[in-house]
Amino acid sequence: MIRPRLLDLFAGGQGAGVGYARAGFEVHSVDIERHAKHSEIASFTVADAMEILAGRGVLDLRAFDVVHASPPCQSETTLRHVHGRPHPNLLGPTLDALRGMRGVMWIVENVPSTKQMDDALMLCGASFGLSAGCRDGIRRPLKRHRLFASSHWLMGPGCACSGREALGVYGNGGGGPQTRGYRGVRREMAEAMGIDWMGVGDLSQAIPPAYTEFIGGQLLEHLRAAA
Repeated sequence: MIRPRLLDLFAGGQGAGVGYARAGFEVHSVDIERHAKHSEIASFTVADAMEILAGRGVLDLRAFDVVHASPPCQSETTLRHVHGRPHPNLLGPTLDALRGMRGVMWIVENVPSTKQMDDALMLCGASFGLSAGCRDGIRRPLKRHRLFASSHWLMGPGCACSGREALGVYGNGGGGPQTRGYRGVRREMAEAMGIDWMGVGDLSQAIPPAYTEFIGGQLLEHLRAAA
């Protein structure tokens, strides 16, 4: 059986790509930095995703059935001015490039604080039953809201973490109670995200595979309908 091909741009530790692979795609990951290729990913290419989006890269977008992109979110977060460091806006150019390509099915993921993805689908870890048993004996649901804009209609289960003490996956230091709520240590992050192959740095930037496995199922339906 031939699996549809999906290009995962800005792949990082490949959390999104693994979810798509589990949904039934042959996934080809791209990131500007080298990461160890996960066993469920068909190939990993070290390249500049923006060059590929501009048509100057080593891969042709039109050779794939679906393109997923997770451009860095630092320019879109509420902490973007911390330490005065400028962060380039890669989300806008990524959206513009994909929206300008006729006949390409695409998905773009980013943080809910962005103002550039109106009407995007929001997914919540608690809605997928994602949680972790924490060191203090409390099991906390994963608070990991992410937006997904797409060329095709997507549906989701909504948010299920409201009113519950949730576990956050962010930062590179220790965990426990923080001013922003409970932050997980590496073991708690990995359990809540459903990811056992990443370090803390990659976990802090990753998408739980459950999100893209869920979205991937809908994309496969769109592909079958268009066949």
